Amino acid sequence: MRFWIVLLAAVFPLLAADAPMDILEAARKGKVKEIEALLTKGADLEARDRDGRTPLMLAAQYGRTATVRLLLAKGAKPEARDTHRWNAFMLALLAPSGGVIHTTHDAVLKLLPQPERLRLAIIASWTPGKALFSSCFMGPDEMTQHIRQIHPDGIVIEALRHFAIASGHDLIAIVSADARGTTEISERPRPKDADGILTLQVEPGSTCVQQVDQLSMLIQATLNRPQDGTPLLEKTFGAGLKTGMRGLAATNPNQHGPLYESWAKSQVGPLYWAVLTALLLG
Repeated sequence: MRFWIVLLAAVFPLLAADAPMDILEAARKGKVKEIEALLTKGADLEARDRDGRTPLMLAAQYGRTATVRLLLAKGAKPEARDTHRWNAFMLALLAPSGGVIHTTHDAVLKLLPQPERLRLAIIASWTPGKALFSSCFMGPDEMTQHIRQIHPDGIVIEALRHFAIASGHDLIAIVSADARGTTEISERPRPKDADGILTLQVEPGSTCVQQVDQLSMLIQATLNRPQDGTPLLEKTFGAGLKTGMRGLAATNPNQHGPLYESWAKSQVGPLYWAVLTALLLG
């Protein structure tokens, strides 16, 4: 009995080493020659894994440029979607690291059909955040006027506009942007030339703590389809210990604006990718 156990222990690794690689694994690993051999033997070009991802999707997701080129040449369908409704372009664009694109994925994106440029309308307003709206340096009324002059809703719009350009892929065009100050957004306009309407409620806060102003800020974002108002995204940005402004202190009122602007620039990246994903899926 012991002889057979020893024999099986020796044989199993050899069998595993000689096990044929399927086309999905080969695509994920970028094994071009193996894929060509598998296709010659009749492998399914549109095979699916348990997430519904085809060889092309996996090759795109893992930045396998040569593999993507081969699969497209063999007739792979770039418009196919997985169980989460992502296609090869979206996986190459967004899956690697939450929208941080590496050079290898840039090369993959150039091979895949480009989506039409998405048009976004933005409406923003601001209201004092849930944190105590106070300052060590001025009273409540003066503080409200001070924040109004800082124009936090406009700061967020400009930061988002800049990021859309700087992202390098030119996938979103901001066709209109309306900063409404503290005016309530009673009715969302429905511009005919937009694919989505992004409503932003910016909530700046300030609390006097030991002679300095502890700042906070949130962005409540809602993305709707213009035609029927269907919500595509509802999410809050800037909350929590990692993304919030806890610990950022202003030692005088002149620091409020630059600190809010710096915070906005750090938040619009996640906001942009969330909006883009929702529009591509919508």
